[in-house]
Amino acid sequence: MLRKSLAIVLLVTFLAVAGSAALAAEKFRDVPLELIQLMEKQFHQVWTPAGPNGEPVRGAGDLELTAEEIEKAKALDLGQYYFMGASLDMTETLNRFGMNKVLASIGKPEISFMGSNSIADQIDQVTTLAGKADDIGFVVAQAWEAVTLGPSFVELAKAGVPQLHNWTTPAGLQNEEYYIGLVDADGYGQGAAAAEILAYAMGYKGEVGLIYFALEQWTNVMRLKGAEDTFAKYPDIKVVGKAGFTDPSQSFDLAIGLLQKYPEIDAMWGTWMMGVATGAAEAVLSLGRLGEVIVAAPDLGGKAGAQYIADPDNPIIGAAEADCIEMGENSVNAAIKWYLGNTEIAQGYFVSRVYPVVKANLVDVYNKTNLEAIGELPQEVIDLLD
Repeated sequence: MLRKSLAIVLLVTFLAVAGSAALAAEKFRDVPLELIQLMEKQFHQVWTPAGPNGEPVRGAGDLELTAEEIEKAKALDLGQYYFMGASLDMTETLNRFGMNKVLASIGKPEISFMGSNSIADQIDQVTTLAGKADDIGFVVAQAWEAVTLGPSFVELAKAGVPQLHNWTTPAGLQNEEYYIGLVDADGYGQGAAAAEILAYAMGYKGEVGLIYFALEQWTNVMRLKGAEDTFAKYPDIKVVGKAGFTDPSQSFDLAIGLLQKYPEIDAMWGTWMMGVATGAAEAVLSLGRLGEVIVAAPDLGGKAGAQYIADPDNPIIGAAEADCIEMGENSVNAAIKWYLGNTEIAQGYFVSRVYPVVKANLVDVYNKTNLEAIGELPQEVIDLLD
């Protein structure tokens, strides 16, 4: 906590000095490379204090397989293993890439992806897996919603299927023997970093609207808290409105509602990039308010999100990118350690770091977090930065 407090003091000191510079001709200030580099250093430390049940934070260094563990893992019979998600979107693509990197290092086939379109779909999938529990080595799941799906995943654990979960722990699963742990990014840090980017660009004054995920999901609870705590530090910034969604496609209409109800809004914070921040950006553009309202969010969103940030004709100015490849690596590393008898990690909380990103460091962050999985940024994105 002392390190975190010191990080906040250093960051606020830099921001105060930078904020005393001459006012720009435009309404918003560009976020300089010097600031974003300082933020990178501060957010190298995980800011989420603990897991949803008070679990201590463990990082990638705690999960990295030793040479001895790699050799033992090669001899394991893992059976079938699955990554349960939605549509294999960019985050899931990066997660799966990280999982497959670890599996390749121990001579195992790639993980199978199970997509779903709804809570009902996922319940059916879990029921199917429970029916062949003896064949399942482990499951990495991204539950649609923690409360409704809790009983299904508890039954899967009672059937003897080891599980890890991304982003949130299904209700009732925490103390089950076959629950390995929660795999997450630094949600609090992501929310805070995106808010800090907006606050600087606004000159630490103005009105903000928040669009958040209304269902029970730990990482998004932390993202919202990180944003609200950050904006609360600045007495001249006021959060005037909040709108919650259950489907990200609702974000455009929610943003329109906020912008019309609070016409003096200067910035919109969304809980993730694709669908949420992009919906808010579309609302800004549709109301003809480019240059009057800016947008930022956790998550970069791959090449598409990078293009939005690079484009001067888009209101999205920044993001807080999680290392989603590292998340995938953490998932499989934790599963392997559990199989090899490491009981200390059971019911653990495994967290990846965050990279604040704006135009000034866009290429660098993209290359650190996306390049190896999805290739280089298109030249047209690079050209937008010139």
